[in-house]
Amino acid sequence: MQFSLVFISILAGFYFKCCEHFTDTLWRDSQIFGRRCAAVAGAHKPNAGGSQLLTLIAQGFVQGITEFLPVSSSGHLTLMQHFFNFDDPDANLLTTVALHFGTLLAVIYYFRADLLPYLTPSGWRDAARRKIATLVVIGSIPTAIIGLTFKKQFEAMFGNPTAVCIALFVTGILLLTCEKLKKSDNQQSIESAPLWKALTVGFVQGLAITPGISRSGSTIAASLLLGIKGEDAAKLSFLLMIPAVSGATLLEVKKLAEAGLPASINYGALAAGTLVATATGFLALNLLVYMIKKQKLSYFAYYLFTVSVISLVLIQFAGK
Repeated sequence: MQFSLVFISILAGFYFKCCEHFTDTLWRDSQIFGRRCAAVAGAHKPNAGGSQLLTLIAQGFVQGITEFLPVSSSGHLTLMQHFFNFDDPDANLLTTVALHFGTLLAVIYYFRADLLPYLTPSGWRDAARRKIATLVVIGSIPTAIIGLTFKKQFEAMFGNPTAVCIALFVTGILLLTCEKLKKSDNQQSIESAPLWKALTVGFVQGLAITPGISRSGSTIAASLLLGIKGEDAAKLSFLLMIPAVSGATLLEVKKLAEAGLPASINYGALAAGTLVATATGFLALNLLVYMIKKQKLSYFAYYLFTVSVISLVLIQFAGK
């Protein structure tokens, strides 16, 4: 438990230190979004037990940040579940579904200006929008094939915190390599990217189902190495995330429906954790785009090295 609190404190400190660089425009936008989340929370007023409420809020905070920052949400949540000694698999599954739903809401809200036109016939008449939609569909194919084919193998890794630590370290190496090797003249937009690049990024996203391998980090790194410009690399990564996370969440919902909803979880606390995941996820998206513009992905690599090494030491030598 003590390590878990230190672990969250390190993550929070790193996050808020980076957030000092945010612009006034982002701050105003974040306040508006935060007030909307607070209004929803106030309408429900969850009657949550103190311990479970704090635990789920902590998980929501970690999920919201790590889903979008290139540090692996699955890896962090696996380590949290290990160090917090969570032993209710049904409750963990429901928590995973709820928190992923929260971050899915965040990415949809962030890209609302890009997504809303697809709800109207006129939006589909725009050639650039049709091209982006095609890239997302094409890129989602290898992700789905890999995810469905190796689902059991990936799920087995969630119970192996040592493997997760190694994967976190690999993600750090990937981010550093990307900064060193990416093309200096990255200027290609999503609209001008060929279909094979979307297939490649989608294939990388499929491999990133591995706990500890950052989905956003690996797909953004792949896009940058393929010559796509920074902001568009992030945009392609998160647009590809929407069908991937939606599909994975639906599969987990099916599993939940078969197992039945767990009685051990406080649903008010779960709702609070989901709202925290949504709000922090929205902020993390803005932060990541800012860090890509400033070419500071290496900061996340050093953070991953630190978490990986400390966690490995505790697992191997402290009996955690």
